[in-house]
Amino acid sequence: MNRVFVLGNATIDVVLNAARLPGPGETCLAEGMVRCAGGKGLNQALAAANAGANCVFAAPIGSDSEAAYLRETVAGFHTISARWIAMPHPTDHSSIWVAGSGENMILSSAHCARALTSSQARTALADLAQGDTLLVQGNLTAESTREVLGLARARGAITLLNTAPIAWDMRACLALCDVVLANAVECALLVGSADASALRAAGAGTAIVTLGAKGATVAGAGGLEQVSAPPVAAIDTAGAGDVFAGVVAALLCEGRDIRFAAQAAVHAASLSVTRRGTTASFPTCDEMAAILANLDAT
Repeated sequence: MNRVFVLGNATIDVVLNAARLPGPGETCLAEGMVRCAGGKGLNQALAAANAGANCVFAAPIGSDSEAAYLRETVAGFHTISARWIAMPHPTDHSSIWVAGSGENMILSSAHCARALTSSQARTALADLAQGDTLLVQGNLTAESTREVLGLARARGAITLLNTAPIAWDMRACLALCDVVLANAVECALLVGSADASALRAAGAGTAIVTLGAKGATVAGAGGLEQVSAPPVAAIDTAGAGDVFAGVVAALLCEGRDIRFAAQAAVHAASLSVTRRGTTASFPTCDEMAAILANLDAT
């Protein structure tokens, strides 16, 4: 069975809910707080696993009590095979602010993620093979990211890059990617336009730009397509992009076409924004099976 490899970060998430997000220099009081395991890498691995993928997740973490919490939490996700890479740094954290409208702001540390060397990254993916899928994000260094994308290409694996967060110039990586996933802001930062066609023209094999409540656009060999999102009442958008990325990776690994993968990802992300939290809001295995069955029936 082909596998989805997710190489990325794992963090301790502290989620603060407030009526609105503070402005510059302003202090607001939170209405609630949740602490949980998260990070884009871990989030996307869980979303891929819930979508049916045989998922291998590799992440750099510290040797502290926070790392122990992450190990224990992920051990409970029986659909994920975890490969932890110990770093001489405190485990990374993310502070997530969520407004009553569902919009969010995130600030993350990345000492562990950015300490991962190219050699360590290659070791973590030693058994990546033809037919597998590799999903990476922007938390690692440019050097490590280019290294593993090139490795995956050389071995005949499908390569996906989620451009969040943009911490370095990713344009040199685009040509190594079968699929590049970005939101409109990230796409504009990379190529000067929020148009998926511009992202594809910059080197991506297929470019997908997520548009929140408007769904997504897919630019591939067949041209530009719009994928609509079902109408929902969003209360927390944190993690929705990770759901999208993980579902796309899982379905491409399964052999589904890119349009179907994008449709399923839009529906899964739309469900996640109707619930609070990051991983706690993700569609379950049963919910993902229902989404796929409904799309297959249409």
